[in-house]
Amino acid sequence: MKNIFKILLLLLIPVLANAQLHLPDSTVRALKNASNDSLRYRANLQAYFYFEEINRDSALSYNAKALLLARKNNKTLLVARDLASKAYQLTTTGRYAEALNNLLQAFTIAEDPKNASSSWFINRQSTPEKGRLLILALVHHMFGVLMDRTQNTEQMILHFKEAKRIAQEINNAQRIMLADMNLGNAYITLNKIDSALIFETGARDIAVKVGQKKFLGYILGVLGDIALKKGDKSKAKQFYYEGVHSAIEQNNISSLTRNYLKLTSFYLAEKEKDSSLYFATKMLETFKTIGPNTSLQLNIGIAYENLYLSYKLRNQQDSAFKYAGVALIAKDSIFKNRLSSLAQFQSTSFGEQLRLQVLEKEKIQIQTKIRTYVLLAGLSVFLIIALILYRNNRQKHEANKVLESTLTDLKSTQTQLIQSEKMASLGELTAGIAHEIQNPLNFVNNFSEVSAELTQELKEELRSGNTEDAIAIADDLEQNLGKISHHGKRADAIVKGMLQHSQSGSGTKEQTNINALADEFMRLAYHGLRAKDKLFNSEMITHLDPDLPQINVIPQDMGRVLLNLFNNAFYAVNQKQKTAGADYKPEISVATSTENGQVVIKVKDNGNGIPDAIKEKIMQPFFTTKPTGEGTGLGLSLTYDMVVKGHGGSIQVNSEEDKGSEFIIKLPLLNS
Repeated sequence: MKNIFKILLLLLIPVLANAQLHLPDSTVRALKNASNDSLRYRANLQAYFYFEEINRDSALSYNAKALLLARKNNKTLLVARDLASKAYQLTTTGRYAEALNNLLQAFTIAEDPKNASSSWFINRQSTPEKGRLLILALVHHMFGVLMDRTQNTEQMILHFKEAKRIAQEINNAQRIMLADMNLGNAYITLNKIDSALIFETGARDIAVKVGQKKFLGYILGVLGDIALKKGDKSKAKQFYYEGVHSAIEQNNISSLTRNYLKLTSFYLAEKEKDSSLYFATKMLETFKTIGPNTSLQLNIGIAYENLYLSYKLRNQQDSAFKYAGVALIAKDSIFKNRLSSLAQFQSTSFGEQLRLQVLEKEKIQIQTKIRTYVLLAGLSVFLIIALILYRNNRQKHEANKVLESTLTDLKSTQTQLIQSEKMASLGELTAGIAHEIQNPLNFVNNFSEVSAELTQELKEELRSGNTEDAIAIADDLEQNLGKISHHGKRADAIVKGMLQHSQSGSGTKEQTNINALADEFMRLAYHGLRAKDKLFNSEMITHLDPDLPQINVIPQDMGRVLLNLFNNAFYAVNQKQKTAGADYKPEISVATSTENGQVVIKVKDNGNGIPDAIKEKIMQPFFTTKPTGEGTGLGLSLTYDMVVKGHGGSIQVNSEEDKGSEFIIKLPLLNS
């Protein structure tokens, strides 16, 4: 019976793929024959819903057309709905900052009762106010999805519950079902299994009762997760199979791939090598049928990893090694994209919080002025004089409070900005670290495999009584273990360096090898830029004094200082390379020496240089010459603070426009 079901799934995959290639004829005719904006809007909406889960680019295209029509005809409530739909597509493709901006606009519209309108709206909504509340529930739901993708579980649950509350108020079964579906999955992550079961069972009952089965496959998969958490493997497997069948029936790719993944993981855990390989293969085949324009492709690294684990379970080492490498590359790319997206989202979210704080202060100030004017209008001349004196005294008192509050806010903001800059520099390190750590890991893996083979040979020689050969093999094993230890320590040093860089630091100075620090961060900065621009190359020159003494510094801070200087240098030569002729060769150099009781570090490039007009500004906070989005303007400011204020040193800039720049850092040897 199980084999028949698998064959049925295999036969249905091509049908599922072909269904995604083109719009249904009815939608094509509706788009072609629409005679007014209302019909055109509905046709584009139908096209959007068709492509919603299978082709994100097409869905965004039809969403943009619908949004344009809604704005053209001043249908503000529909604008809010289309903004929420756009935010969903942006969220699923990892563009979190853009999604947040669209949702904030949608909230502004949907939360205002003045925007309630029944025109152009779905007929089953009996009143304009119900229509507005339906859109508000939709916006809360999409915000919950965004919070889920950005790992903010508390806010995710809050918005899904609010979406459900509004849906219950207007008695909309579909929105209640979708809220319960997501809440069930959320409570699994919190390990609150009983709560998860209540929500997910409620979602299933509604889906079956009202015939909303599009997401039934997903719901059944989550019920399988709950059963597995409760230790009922048989029931979990049954739910996963039912989820696959429902997903195929409803042509829901995301639900289908999720259940394939769950079945693969299930059979891997059970060490059933045939079944695990079968469903891992089905998952990858499904990904390949849907094309590159969907966020589901972002999870292809998981599919490759499952194939690697399945082949490893079958002891097919060649196939396992092949898919392990492909999975590593795919997941590395996903990690970098996600890191970048989260950094942009955090920046946008922080900016929105500051904007709301400013608006709230302005609102309070306006309300205070209105109350003051009303009081002044109703009092006599004598009382006016007395109140003016009182008001002046009170305003001084309030001004002092505002100044104290502002100072506190500024200090808090400064701390957040510094930490944000540190995390941004950590992102710059990521690509370089990935490249640097790969080599020692490859050595460890290779020597481990060879050592395993030598161990087998050693056993055979010992059984045969060949003592001399056994001793020779033991010597080889000893050498291999030495290599494994050496490269393991190298990888450990790289990871520790990354952890030190990401921590806020205790501010404790310690004896540090500046030569090693400069060499390490120069290579990491280079590989970080190479990860962004594969065509970029630069010669790296080092003149490191072999007799340079170790000095007392805070390693994390000096690492950030050097990383900032190297990043700026590589950026400068990369920009010049784009406009200079073929004869131009980018060069970055670092030199260390001692001079007059100081350690001197020089970082030099042959980039575009710094114009004389801005040399005095480059150390100022928030000043940057980079395009918007590429620089915070805090790198050199923090560098100056760490060198001068943190270590009692100095930093000097020598630059000539079109010829390059040189940064010279001097640190005292005193007490080192």
